[in-house]
Amino acid sequence: MKNEIYQINVYKILVFLITILLLTVTIINSNLIQLGALAFLSLVTLMFHFHFFESTNDKHLLNKVDFLLQLAFVVIAMIKFFITSAN
Repeated sequence: MKNEIYQINVYKILVFLITILLLTVTIINSNLIQLGALAFLSLVTLMFHFHFFESTNDKHLLNKVDFLLQLAFVVIAMIKFFITSAN
């Protein structure tokens, strides 16, 4: 497989910024209904990552950082939702 660096566009930057915003809201928020919605949105933003970033073989730093941030967002949102719903 060929290692490539794909061009960055507005959609990639928007997905990254939206993920940072939603992750921040997830960390701050403790409302159960909103955490459920944020847990669902974490899966949607993960889907957006795979839609807008052409390949996981992309060596651009934004691709790597966004993918790790997406995974952290999914894990944090799900864990926080389940812990909050257990109380």
